[in-house]
Amino acid sequence: MRIAEILTFLTAQGIPFRFTGNELESVDRFSSLSRYKPGSFTWVKSQKNLPPAFDLSQVTLAFVSEDVSGTFPNVIRTPQSKRAFFSTIEHFYAEPEDHPAIGQFTYISPKVRLGKRVRIGHNCTLDGEIVIGDDTVIWNHVTMVNRVTVGRRCDIHSGAVIGHDGFAYVEDSRGQKQMVKHFGGVSIGDDVLVGDNVCICRGTIDDTVLSDGVKIDNLSHIAHNCFLGRNAALAYPCRLGGSTQIDENGYLAAALIRNQAHIGAGAFIGMGAVVVKDVEAGQTVVGNPAKPFIRK
Repeated sequence: MRIAEILTFLTAQGIPFRFTGNELESVDRFSSLSRYKPGSFTWVKSQKNLPPAFDLSQVTLAFVSEDVSGTFPNVIRTPQSKRAFFSTIEHFYAEPEDHPAIGQFTYISPKVRLGKRVRIGHNCTLDGEIVIGDDTVIWNHVTMVNRVTVGRRCDIHSGAVIGHDGFAYVEDSRGQKQMVKHFGGVSIGDDVLVGDNVCICRGTIDDTVLSDGVKIDNLSHIAHNCFLGRNAALAYPCRLGGSTQIDENGYLAAALIRNQAHIGAGAFIGMGAVVVKDVEAGQTVVGNPAKPFIRK
């Protein structure tokens, strides 16, 4: 295809960019920068990703961040270079998947309500008052129980467990523990990703909530009563204690969060941080216990 087709697609997607080069030139594939193939388009994330002595003249088309320097024959410069590159691949090269609507050995209770074009994989259990929105995909070995609502265009990966009671108990004077019965549910918004083997507990009274656009990486744990605001992201396995609140665009990386902690909007929790106190909006914290990050 010609580069002009890619430019037309990016414009339709509302992705800002500046193109320099010959839009009538053709590209016939995509490739990574480290294993670049002639005739393909590639992505340069930052200047440090350019290999030493790399011949830029051999790159037919490059998607680059605005701070990447160098003379490419054809270059698309954009502040959203990652989105532009991978959206282009998906649009022009993704092949339609052929899967059954309901996989083998999957149980769906009579109370479950499925939206349009929902796909459910093999060996799943949906048992309870469960609602699944349009165009949502549930992969294999997923369990949903009790009361769960999932929005539209969600992607629930294999092994996820959603809706069981969380870890909460009362104890008597002798220290004997009795688990607390939960009566809430799990409410998941639109365009949410739940990664492999993620556990999301139901609320004790009110719902555990994942708002629109939330992304949860593999092996994470979301305890009862947690609230995750719009577009919050948990990268690498994270552990959220009960009643944790993460506001809009909060970002956590392999973090452990104490119960009832409040993570402000746009806060950044560094890799491996152990958060025992509230984190202000826009703040970056690192370490154990987590403290504000100060650049030297």
